[in-house]
Amino acid sequence: MPDFKEVCVKLQSGLEVKIRTWQSHGDAQPLVIVAPNSSANDWDDFISFLPSSHSPILANVSSSLELLMLIWEIGEPVLVLAQGQPAVDIASGLIATAPAAASGIIVCDGEISPDQADEMHEILTLVLRGRQGKTLSHPAAVKMHELLKHSTLIEPENCGDFPAKDNPNAA
Repeated sequence: MPDFKEVCVKLQSGLEVKIRTWQSHGDAQPLVIVAPNSSANDWDDFISFLPSSHSPILANVSSSLELLMLIWEIGEPVLVLAQGQPAVDIASGLIATAPAAASGIIVCDGEISPDQADEMHEILTLVLRGRQGKTLSHPAAVKMHELLKHSTLIEPENCGDFPAKDNPNAA
């Protein structure tokens, strides 16, 4: 299992945000995981399958603005993985506000509404839905995929509503 460390990052607003980081290569692209209802341990197995091209960060943010300020501290566009509806709302709000802050997003177990999809610009989006998931239905995932201009829909087998935890290799 990969080891993580917890760090507090002081944002320009003065707010301190807890993040968990795993060991990575210095030139790796930041992968910011927004998953309010999870712990770093929930992500360990998934992190072990990531290629060295990504530097995973689990961010304890509660709004799109906090996520944007964290990305400013990182200093480059990030790939955002949003797990759960609150996280998907944060990520889609980020893209609506500052589309250049993210190089792409991964949406897991949450839905981007048609109104939100209109504000998503043309960002690369992966809709990741566990085939056995109950929160986001297959028809809703297909509709979201069709609404998002540059999206891919993947529904791995043996995954429920938390693909990175249920089947980290497939995710």
